[in-house]
Amino acid sequence: MGGYFAASVTALLLRAGDDGLPPDEEIGMATGEFQAMRVPAEQLAGVLHGQVVDPGAQPTNVVRRDEGWTVDVSWEVTGELVDWLAGRWRVEIIADLLGGGETRHPSPPMELTLTPGSGRYTASVPMRGQLAPGTYDLVVNLTTTTAAGTAGTLGGFVVISKLVVKD
Repeated sequence: MGGYFAASVTALLLRAGDDGLPPDEEIGMATGEFQAMRVPAEQLAGVLHGQVVDPGAQPTNVVRRDEGWTVDVSWEVTGELVDWLAGRWRVEIIADLLGGGETRHPSPPMELTLTPGSGRYTASVPMRGQLAPGTYDLVVNLTTTTAAGTAGTLGGFVVISKLVVKD
């Protein structure tokens, strides 16, 4: 039976109420699709996490534009095929301004080498000054390229919703 594996956002946050959203509204985990070749889970499975982190290394959903905030991403692939993976991971953050357009950060996407035998990866995408003030939905977009440089078959995404960027 073919398999896809799920991804989830690790941050559990409370809204402060000064961002136009209800106060103390809990933000639960979001689930996204992490797609792989259709193989049984014992051969290849994984999980993807993403969260916005303030300059003090705390998860948040409200940031100041010019502070040193990041989107921290971690993922793990497991199974018998991990030793056979080769190529590069590509990580980017898609920022969708509510009522406006979308932008991608960084440009070009951050790249990490697939390491056979090691299925754990992390990336921290610096976002200081990248977004204008407003309310955004952020998407962590994870893709791969093969050792030959062509599009790979692994990929996934997680939606981190309602980030407020202030001046």
